[in-house]
Parts: sequence; C-alpha cells; structure tokens
Amino acid sequence: MLGIAPSAAFAGERYSRVFDGLEASPSETLLGRLADGHASRAVLDHWRFLETTCEREPEALAEALRMGVEAKVDDFVSLVPASALGIAVVGLDRRRHYCDARFEDWFGDPTGHPGFRRLTQLAVRQGQASGLVDANDGAAVAACAAGAQAAAGWPLPGPVLEALAGGSGRTVLIAFAPSRDPSLALRAAQILGLTPLEARLAEALLDAPTVQLAAERIGVGYETAREALGKIQKRLGVRRTSDVVRKLMTLMCGDIFLEPDLKPVMVRALGATPAEARVGALVAEGLSAGEIANRLGVKEATVRGQLKALYAKAGVGRGRDLVRIVTEAGAMASMTRGAETALQPDSLTGMLRVAQAPDSRQVAYWDYGPRGSRPILVMHGAITGRTLPPAFVSAMHARGWRPIVPQRPGFGLTDPAKGDYLEACANDMAVVLDALRLDKVRIVARDAGAAAALEFAARFAGRLTDGLLLRPHAPGSRVRAAGTVTGAVKRLFVSQPDLVGLIAETMRRQNHTDLLKEVTLRAAANVAADAAIVAEPMVLTSIVRDIQAISARSIRGFAQEQSLYVKGWTIPADLGTAPWRVVEFTEMPLEGLEEAYAGLPGVRFSAFAEGGLYPFYSHPEELAALVAG
Repeated sequence: MLGIAPSAAFAGERYSRVFDGLEASPSETLLGRLADGHASRAVLDHWRFLETTCEREPEALAEALRMGVEAKVDDFVSLVPASALGIAVVGLDRRRHYCDARFEDWFGDPTGHPGFRRLTQLAVRQGQASGLVDANDGAAVAACAAGAQAAAGWPLPGPVLEALAGGSGRTVLIAFAPSRDPSLALRAAQILGLTPLEARLAEALLDAPTVQLAAERIGVGYETAREALGKIQKRLGVRRTSDVVRKLMTLMCGDIFLEPDLKPVMVRALGATPAEARVGALVAEGLSAGEIANRLGVKEATVRGQLKALYAKAGVGRGRDLVRIVTEAGAMASMTRGAETALQPDSLTGMLRVAQAPDSRQVAYWDYGPRGSRPILVMHGAITGRTLPPAFVSAMHARGWRPIVPQRPGFGLTDPAKGDYLEACANDMAVVLDALRLDKVRIVARDAGAAAALEFAARFAGRLTDGLLLRPHAPGSRVRAAGTVTGAVKRLFVSQPDLVGLIAETMRRQNHTDLLKEVTLRAAANVAADAAIVAEPMVLTSIVRDIQAISARSIRGFAQEQSLYVKGWTIPADLGTAPWRVVEFTEMPLEGLEEAYAGLPGVRFSAFAEGGLYPFYSHPEELAALVAG
C-alpha cells in the first residue's frame, strides 16, 4: 500500500480525522499517489474517494496535491515528425545490427563514428546518454543512445525492436534533426503564411552563413532576398534573423514541450557555463558582442571569449545556428526525459496556420477550406477538438461550409494570454478572421468554449451572424456527469479553485498513450454511442493524439478556462443581436442550463439525443446537419 511520508504536514492526527469512518486503505492510496505526483492514476483508480475527500476535508487533499506538483513526475508524450529521426542499433562487438536510410545519410556507419561510440559507452554504464554529434557535413546534431529498457518509449519500428532483441548488450541510437529535412522547413513556412519565395528563403537561412549566400542558393538577387526577409520579419512580428529561425524550428520540432528560456538548455545540452549560457541567450536575441557587454556591464573581450567557447561546444559559428542546435537539443531532452515519444500524425483534411496577434502572440488555427464556402468557427473543447475528424469535415463540405478551428490562448500552438484570458480569446478569433480576410462567421462552441464564444460576440458583435452552443458549461458550481471520473474532477475544481493550475500541470505531465487510452475508454463508458466509437482503435488513437497535441506545450489555457468557470464567470450583458441556439445532450444534462442561458439574444433551446463526449466522431452526419441548419 502506498502511504504518505511521515514528514507530510497532514500526517498523523489531522490525517486520521479526514478519513474517520471511511475505508482507509483506498483513501490512503489516493492521497499517497497524489502526494507522490501520480495524479492521473490516482484520480482514475480512486475518483470516488476523491469526491468524498473534497466534501469531508478539502485541506488535506489540497496539501497532497501541492506535494504532488513538487514531485515533478514527468510521464508526458512528445509528438515528433518521422522524417526528423534517424535510428540505428549497434552492439558491444561494434557491429551494426540496424541502420535506417536517414541515419546512414547523415552519419555513415555508426560503428565507426567517434561521437556515437562515446554515447554508446556512456549508455552501457548509465542506461541512456545524450549529446551532440557531428554529421558527415560537419554540422552538429542532437543524439541519444540507450539500451532496450531506456528506449522502450521511443517510436521504434519493428525491425529496430527485432535488432534490439537479437542479442544482449545492444544499444539503439537516435538522432533528431528536423532542420535537415527541407520539407519540414517548407511546411513550417506554409503554416506561418509565408509566400513561396519567403518560404524558400526562410528554409535557406537555416544553414546559409549569410543572406547573400541564401539568396544565391535559391537563385534570387541579394536585394530581392533582403526585401523578402524584411517581409518575413514583419509578418512574424520579429526583428532578427535568429527570431525567424526560432519560429521555424519550434514548428519543425513537432508537438513537444520546448523550454522558452534557452539558458538552461545550453547548460544541459552543450555543457555551457552559466555565464556562457547567459551570453548565448542574448546572442540568440540578436544582440552583438558590444551590445551584450554594455547590457551585462562587462568587457567586450570577455563576451567574445565566452562566445568562442560556447560556439565550440555547440559546433556552430553564429547566433542563428546556435538557436537551431539548442532548439533541437532541447527537443531531444524533452523526448528522452518523458515517458514516450510518438510520431506526429499526418494532417487530416485541414491546413494548420499561424497568425500574429497585435500583442506579438502566436495564434494557431486549422482551416479546412474550401475558400468561398460559408465560414464557421468550430471551437474546440476543454481537452479535445484541436482537429476535426474527416467524416465531419466531409459532411460540412457537402453542406457548403468551411470549418475553421481556432486554438484558444494556452492551447496547442497558441501562446498563452498575456492579460485577461477572455479578452485574448475574443481578440484571437478576430485575428484569425482578419488573416483569412473574413468579415462575418457563424460560431459553434462546445462545452468549455462557450465563454470564449460569448466574449467574441460581446466585443465583435458586427462580425457574428449567429451562434450555436453544444452542451455548454455554465457559470457557477453546476457539474455535468455526476457519478463519473469526469464529474469527480470537475467537483474537485469547484471545491479547490485555487489549485486548478497546479492540478492541470501535474496531469499534463502524465499524458502517456496507455493512460490516456484508459481514461478515454472509462469516460466513454457512460454513453453507448461514445463507447461504440472509441472501441474502434483508429478513433481511439486519434482522440488520444488530439489530447496530447492540445496540451503538449502548455496547460495554461485549460487551467485559466476551468478557473474562469468555477470562480464566478458571468455571461456578458451586451451580446448584440445575433441569435443563439443552445443544444443540450440528453445523456448528460446540466441542471439549470436553460435558466443560465435564457438571456442570450433570440435564444432557442433544443436537445441532441445520444450525444456524449465525442459526437463529432459518433454522429458526424447528424451533427453537421444540426450545425449547418
């Protein structure tokens, strides 16, 4: 039985008081696993005791949760593009047992490579070792070596697993270099909305020493390239070439947590000293050696010496190359630190895009086209809906609609809000419309997206034709799905609103595939249509990857949104004249829903039978008919 350490502040007499009259063993296990940082598993296995503890004495529960956050259990998943990986397997006898085409193209024979020999020797002693190795062309690449047990969560194809299992003492080598795949750079440029010329130039700038050489590489004149670079910087809201590289690289790495502060990454991945890392971070911002010296109050010669040492450790010669390798090394650190690395799923039928908000934040959205059709913003839910399933998209296209899915602040690839959350939500939706040159839209908001949709209506009434709320959350302490895992978590949020952010961050770090599949299956068991659809392996995997992608980089959006509802969100008073329709799902109704939304302009209420958590998958035709009607 897992218990709570004697040093815990709620141990002893107070702890006994909490569970007086309850079954002690499951409750002790619940609090013990929460305090040890295993929040997701604790909630999944003991949610009934979670709900009871909320009611009986929430202080003990709150303390266990705080301890759990401090435990910092990292059990997360990184989603990376397959073409960014090169994989090989070597043995202690220095024989090559597997080597894919990318790895061989980048490095040649791994058994004769000094960098990989060093990593292999370290991995034999430590279980796993990471570092930078030189490719055939001399460029540094982030790499890792590990034994079969340490590499269990890596995306290893069947032949690699067979090679690993073919003998003792074998080590798998993995290199992560998205910058070496031009197609990833061009896709990232397309996501950023660059023109074909700008995209080619941006891709060339990843490794061309100067703008002049980049211009020659893509076959344009220097002045043309300089003008195109200026347009890229203006479009992305940046001033330096290193910033352009950073924007590209963060998209090329996939759906993965990237440390926003480069200094600790330089210390860990490059072996930089704190002083070198501080200088390197300022170089990455585009400052010259003289500007850095002035800012830090040191001699320029000191800065140049530190830069020389840092560049030597990174195997680069200038600031934007440093940004590239540090971004890749940081991504490699996340991949090998977490529980699992999975291959990023191919795009469905939509196109991921990124726009820049006036406050310099990045706003991401999926555009499912086609141009010329009637636009409709489809708001994602609390943890799913970043992408739409193909069957629903096809049904919408057949009815003449163009679905567009904006990612709210702090979700997916959209930067967290800098100020008021709902204000940022509304402004971001306007940014998406402006980027697509759209004047007015219909809005469909599901569950937690209701507040953002209504805030947009209040601030941009003239841009809304009408709105539809599907199974919306409501202000106050009302909770759907009572008597389920989902309902218990919502009750916890209501009971402990100040801990929502801590709970969310703890659970974000525990989103590995097997656990999320179990969570999804259990949540779906309450509605027959949900249970049937998630029984299909492809649908289940799609939902799980959706959850992982929407929370891979940040959980702040979810935390802010949930806090908003439980801390007293009120529906805006002036929503213009666009009419609304509120659709309740009969399988999991919310008490007082009509009363809560009775003040919406021209509001109509209706019901959707058999709708559960995943209606876009389970009822694509019926839902499209409702949304488009």
